[in-house]
Amino acid sequence: MAQRIVGLDIGTSALRAVELVTDNGSKPSLEAYAQVGLPPGAIVDGEVRDAAQVSAALRRLWREGGFKTTQVHLGVAGLRAITREMELPPLPPEELHAAVSLQAEDVVPFPLDRTSIASSVISRTVDGEGMPLIRVLVAAAHRDLIDGVVAAVEDAGLEPVAIDLDTAALSRAFTLPGSPTEPEAVVSVGAGLTMVIVHHGGMLQFVRTIDLGGDTFTRAVSGALDIPFIDAEATKRRLAVPGQQDPTALAAVGHVVDELVAEIQNSIRYYSALPGRTPPARVLITGGASRTVGLVGKVQQGLDLPVLEASPLSFVDMSRLDISADDSHEINPTVAVPLGLALNGPTRTRFDLMPKEVIAKRAERSLRKVLILVAVAVVVILGALSAWRVLAVRSAERQVATLQSTVRTITAVQIPKYDKAVRLGNEVASLQGQLKPLVANEVDWLVVLNQFGQYLPTSAVLSDLNLSALKPEGPAQGTGTTPTTLSKDLGIGTSTVATKNLTEVTQFGLAMAKSPALSTVALSGSVSSSTTGVRFPVSFAITATAHSQRAKLFEEPLP
Repeated sequence: MAQRIVGLDIGTSALRAVELVTDNGSKPSLEAYAQVGLPPGAIVDGEVRDAAQVSAALRRLWREGGFKTTQVHLGVAGLRAITREMELPPLPPEELHAAVSLQAEDVVPFPLDRTSIASSVISRTVDGEGMPLIRVLVAAAHRDLIDGVVAAVEDAGLEPVAIDLDTAALSRAFTLPGSPTEPEAVVSVGAGLTMVIVHHGGMLQFVRTIDLGGDTFTRAVSGALDIPFIDAEATKRRLAVPGQQDPTALAAVGHVVDELVAEIQNSIRYYSALPGRTPPARVLITGGASRTVGLVGKVQQGLDLPVLEASPLSFVDMSRLDISADDSHEINPTVAVPLGLALNGPTRTRFDLMPKEVIAKRAERSLRKVLILVAVAVVVILGALSAWRVLAVRSAERQVATLQSTVRTITAVQIPKYDKAVRLGNEVASLQGQLKPLVANEVDWLVVLNQFGQYLPTSAVLSDLNLSALKPEGPAQGTGTTPTTLSKDLGIGTSTVATKNLTEVTQFGLAMAKSPALSTVALSGSVSSSTTGVRFPVSFAITATAHSQRAKLFEEPLP
């Protein structure tokens, strides 16, 4: 079955989102893409510093991108979004998270109560004695980083459904059926950070985040030429265009490029030297700053591996997206992360760092929507029944009025047809007698609903409300007289009540016992509890306090 997923990359200098439609076995289809720039300082090292600016940019991104859903898969990156590796005995999947949490304090440098943790098994191995082990990659992100991103996204009217690491997204962006099966290094040079990963068929094997990026190059040009940052950015971009260039700017950028290249090469060499690891077969360079002058060539010089400019767009079907070849070439370095966030698969590394309270809040919102729909449906049904009853009574009232008018006319003109006048009078009396039992036991449903509004505790939620009136008590057998006596109870009802806990069940019963119009309010079935609250059925009787006052209208004597 096809899935529609939006991957949202919140980067240092820009927001980028893609909408993919994926189907098992077929090439993912890119349905929408958009990017919006961010002012300097709104995002620093992956953390939201100016939530208002980010939320405003997200709303603009959705307007311009034409995305068909507001549900998004998010990624986080930065020096406080890390991965660590640990080895554990083979464990069932349901026990893995608990085991990782117990040992997380030894490998995660953040307070655990302020950290979201997820894990993924990346390989199976044996220890020195030949005992089986599993190699687990642990993802950890500080809550300050996650909470800021979630708050900005929700403020923009979007719904985060998953939070992953950008590094894990990179491992998925270049993995499709038929892709090379050798390990592959991916280097993503962003505005604020550079991420180096090694993956094997989409399974993340190695991660390193370097605190250097495109903004570092720009600051070097700004300092060397003593010009503002925005002018230095334009100068840096022109350095990649063939022609005469400023040697001072070239030297400033070259110095930082050398520093970054050394970090990249050392990271790849370190991974290749790890025991039991297969060196990567090639290196892909991507990211918004990946086309900085001299970068690709210098990475190639120090490695005995092919170094290529990555093309993540070649892994998706772009036939439904109206985009030119020039635009495609321009955005190609920037879409790897959002594409990876939108891609999924059983053999690919994926973490879910969504905090439990955010998941619970989302479930509560869904439940609230369902309850509101149920309540609206009940009101509509009651309204329809009430309208039908009102129309029936008014129709009868019009018939009575017509007959009364006819009697008055006959009396006024003194038509000497006494029998006819008597017959018409009897018909009026008969109709009144037929109408009186209709309304004798009539319930004023508005009074009943008002009683619920007055006495129902605010912590309880009412649903599945069913109300019905009881027939009036009949005459003694064989008398044939019209019933005039009201039954003790006018009607009965049932409902389902939801409370937060069992204590509030008792509070509900005590509160409803105070209602003069409702009696015998009691549980009519079993109480069921879950992590989201307690639900139980109730039944009740409707007393004569809720009796309708319209019966008096049919007790007026004939003229």
